[in-house]
Amino acid sequence: SYHWFVFFVASAAWCFDCLDQQLFILARDNAVKALTPGATGPEQTNYSGWAMAIFIAGWATGGLIFGAVGDRIGRAKTLALTVLIYSLFTGLSSFATNITQFMIFRALTGLGVGGVFGLAVALVADALPDSARPKALGLLQALSAVGNVTAGLCAMALSGVDPLLSWKYLFWIGSVPAFLCIF
Repeated sequence: SYHWFVFFVASAAWCFDCLDQQLFILARDNAVKALTPGATGPEQTNYSGWAMAIFIAGWATGGLIFGAVGDRIGRAKTLALTVLIYSLFTGLSSFATNITQFMIFRALTGLGVGGVFGLAVALVADALPDSARPKALGLLQALSAVGNVTAGLCAMALSGVDPLLSWKYLFWIGSVPAFLCIF
């Protein structure tokens, strides 16, 4: 049962991580429009590109930092920390009042997002017996699609909401995985 618990928690962290990434992609342009009301279309496109670049830079940095942290304080604790980071800063992104705050929150979200996959894979690889490891790791990776599809379904469910508000709701959904840290 311990093996399945580790697999469940690591898989849930990765699935929600992918949900968060996809929610950002779906919400980013509307968030930028809401936070830069005086900007023109090309300016908003530029801000949107910067938001993505900053998020990805945070992601890469988080992968490097939290891989090393996981080796020092333990992968399970570090995984919980990374989930908490991306959930917290995704939620805070919805409260951004200007584009600078939004960019900072997205960079910090990226740190958490970047740390999850390597930690989740390492936990599953270390905890499961040799015979179950290949199937478990394959299933772990396949669950990323579940997170991506769920993000799309969430966006579809909010399609009737004002686009200048719906991005906030998507980020609130992205903050829910913080409850996974209880485990």
